[in-house]
Amino acid sequence: MAITELNHINIRTEKMEETKDFFVDIVGLEIGWRPDFSSHGYWLYCGDVPIVHLSGSDPEGEPRTVASGRGAGLDHIGLFAKDLSGTEETLRNNDVTYKKVLASGGKLIQVFFHDPNGVQVELGFDADHEGVTQDNFETVDAPGLGI
Repeated sequence: MAITELNHINIRTEKMEETKDFFVDIVGLEIGWRPDFSSHGYWLYCGDVPIVHLSGSDPEGEPRTVASGRGAGLDHIGLFAKDLSGTEETLRNNDVTYKKVLASGGKLIQVFFHDPNGVQVELGFDADHEGVTQDNFETVDAPGLGI
């Protein structure tokens, strides 16, 4: 077996429309084609790839995701992005609490926040491309976010 790519992550949610709107309006993914499954859901695309799938969670059923996400399950979703200043503006305008750190010796900017289900999302930005240096970087701290 030879893995060639990470195809998608699936989030089960009772907050389907809120979660879809969050990943479209805040993260910048696009709703795209999804097979005609018997259950409601969305496939959210980055370009031509449906990287986030949303499916319904049965509130009466057994949980399928560890709520804490730390040590025994999914810790976070990591995506690479462009336009750090636009991203921060979108997060602020939508009252999304986030943490911003400079990592990898000043080469990588990491922005962490939670989706409506409590799933942590990490957006990575190339510091050089964003015009960020260790001298002009401004940290944003938020308890409970980050790795």
